[in-house]
Amino acid sequence: MRLVVSVSCLLLMVGCVGPHSTGALWAQQNLEQELVIGRQTEAERLAKLHAYELALADESLASERARLSAAFQDCPGATRQALQVSPGDRVRDSIRVRIGDDVQRQAAVAQLALADWRLRRAQATGEAHFCDEARQALGGSLSTAPNSTDVLRSFGSATVTRDPRNATAATDEAAMTPGLSDYALGYVDTVRARAPLPQYLAAVYGGVLLAVDSPPRLTAGQTPETVVDGLAPAYAQWEPDAIYAALLPAQ
Repeated sequence: MRLVVSVSCLLLMVGCVGPHSTGALWAQQNLEQELVIGRQTEAERLAKLHAYELALADESLASERARLSAAFQDCPGATRQALQVSPGDRVRDSIRVRIGDDVQRQAAVAQLALADWRLRRAQATGEAHFCDEARQALGGSLSTAPNSTDVLRSFGSATVTRDPRNATAATDEAAMTPGLSDYALGYVDTVRARAPLPQYLAAVYGGVLLAVDSPPRLTAGQTPETVVDGLAPAYAQWEPDAIYAALLPAQ
């Protein structure tokens, strides 16, 4: 929206002038700004762009935190809600793409994702302890220590595609962030990667799964939900919904 307003001002050169300014003065100020931008180095321009992306990410982080905090007011609630893909998944994905390797903000996103999962588990089961765990996650007091063994490595690979008739992966074994952003933005229609990325993309952004290698198997007494309860804190880089989507074929 800010960009649209700025572009409109530049195109119209009318209506953005202050009440006590003249068109000539505005044109002079605009020229001076253009000259300043022209003197910036590529590094300076990239730094300003990165700062802008981080500002947008911080706004989204605050919005997500407010959404979840409001939901805690009635947790677990009187009416059970089936466990579904979170509306916050896409928001948090956009934050991940914007923040890159910013460790502090990555931790904040992981806390929100874990709190969201616990909250939805409470709403689905009616179990109040999930509400407490969700609040702890949102407050940063619930551990997200890495797992000593990479359980997800045993899940194998899969292909997600929007066009099964022409499913040629643009990249093989795509990394998380490029694969996520390229597919979500529609730059590619097919991605082959290790689980749980393909399953997550299909669940959140649409598509079908093909050529699934080594689908995970649950042991007696396990459900996808309980497995995610245990694994999610150890895989903070993933949305819990991603792990859940990878486990669903085992049902």
